[in-house]
Amino acid sequence: MHATEYEVRVPVRWSDQDINGHVNNATIVTLIEESRIQWLNRDAEAQGLVLFAGPKVVVSLNVDYTNSVTSKTDLSVSISTEKIGETSFTLRYRGMQNGLEVFRARTVLVALDPETQKPRPISAGEAAYLQSRLVPAG
Repeated sequence: MHATEYEVRVPVRWSDQDINGHVNNATIVTLIEESRIQWLNRDAEAQGLVLFAGPKVVVSLNVDYTNSVTSKTDLSVSISTEKIGETSFTLRYRGMQNGLEVFRARTVLVALDPETQKPRPISAGEAAYLQSRLVPAG
């Protein structure tokens, strides 16, 4: 883990496995979402960024699967910010299990106004929160 990454442990359930005993690729996307909710909703809200817990939509998702994930141990997901725009931001994820990288992922999210469901500007507080985990693209 790099110093600027946010790390969260995500439990992997036995029922997440497919017939081959590996966690299904679509379930990995759900585990990524669970890790993102922990950081952008729960942790941000605990730091006073209540609006950030509001609606956000994923407009782009890319996952590279590098090793199989099993239900035998929890998954460690490291999250960092790659880019902060006016209404959108890009996050990077790295999944580790048993000392092996099991996936790399990237999402682009857009913050939404809770009433209009239209893109809204990212506030200065939200930008600072994202900036605290900024790792330049590379």
